[in-house]
Amino acid sequence: MGIENCTEIGCAKCGACMTVCPVFRAEGRESLTARGRLHLLAQYSGQPSAALADIFSRCLLCGACEQVCPRQLPITRLIAEARSRFSLLQGPASLHKTAACAVLARPALLDSLMKIGLILNHLLALPKNSGLRLKLALAEECRVPVLQPLPENVPQDSADGLLYFTGCFSRHVQPSITTATKGLLRRCGLAARIPADQCCCGLAVWSSGGIKQARKLAQRNIAAFSGTGVVLTSCASCSSHLRSYPRLFAKNDPWHEQAQAFAARVQEFCSFFNERLHFASEHRGLRVFYHDPCHLRFEPDGMTAPRALLKKKGFVITEPEDDLLCCGQGGLFHIACPKTSAKIFARCSGKALAGQPNYITSTCSGCLMQYQEGLARQGIKNRVAHLAVLLEEAGGGEIYT
Repeated sequence: MGIENCTEIGCAKCGACMTVCPVFRAEGRESLTARGRLHLLAQYSGQPSAALADIFSRCLLCGACEQVCPRQLPITRLIAEARSRFSLLQGPASLHKTAACAVLARPALLDSLMKIGLILNHLLALPKNSGLRLKLALAEECRVPVLQPLPENVPQDSADGLLYFTGCFSRHVQPSITTATKGLLRRCGLAARIPADQCCCGLAVWSSGGIKQARKLAQRNIAAFSGTGVVLTSCASCSSHLRSYPRLFAKNDPWHEQAQAFAARVQEFCSFFNERLHFASEHRGLRVFYHDPCHLRFEPDGMTAPRALLKKKGFVITEPEDDLLCCGQGGLFHIACPKTSAKIFARCSGKALAGQPNYITSTCSGCLMQYQEGLARQGIKNRVAHLAVLLEEAGGGEIYT
């Protein structure tokens, strides 16, 4: 299983990754750091064991270690590739992760399961803190059709039109995000076409080691979003993965060039609207904590654009006293390692709540799910909403609680 030429590209063993790794902070095991995993990759040979699968499953792929690595090693890619060599039956909660990947690859199945979930949420007399009830509660009661045809007389953002990649969460679980994004576009004098053939971006599948399946999902999305128009997405994680599509294909693969062209068209929600939305100056005095998704906080404009949008609407932004933290969701990490995920979230949410915000917001679907379910489990009633929802409601002159 060792990686070729690992000694040449190998870890300096400086330990910088240990200081920023949320999993190491929670568990304190050297093997769960980037340094520990890269050492195992270089030394291990033979058939991957269940113990090794467990170690490599316990990574959020948040990328914090890459930012401090003096050799700038592609740690997340190396770990994802290592995961692709394990059997589907190895690693914690392997069947659960396999089932989740299968559902995410089938939009019609996911939509049907969400509808069933809404019915079960009404019929099942589950305890308030039941894990199943908390997950079912994430689905919105009022489901609105999100795949509507574009009006012919609506101006476009480019010659080939603006397209919207909804992502699984906005399309199937909380379509209010899609509705709010459409409302913000209207304020900019724009509208977007939503291709019906789009599917999951593939991030969860890729991070679980399903590189071949992630490649197929990428091909489906590239085909669905053919053209030259801007591709807007309201999910930070989706935007990051959509931009990374070229790395899924070898440079001599015909899909590589198509993936590059597609990735260049993708625009993330906050940067897109920060350039186009101009609210009237007002002071609301409402305190908002913006959780920085890991897929954005290391980007040049990743932390400034969302805060600029909130300031335009007069929100008071609360910030943690020290370093920013991963929420612990990590794609399917929270399924594979729920106890560790809960530890990481407890620390993260504690810092978020210390500023006594009225609202908690983010643009990452995974982070939103982690906060919504995690705070509900603790009985904390702070509202958690996507930034699109918060801005659209604020644009109407009133925040609905």
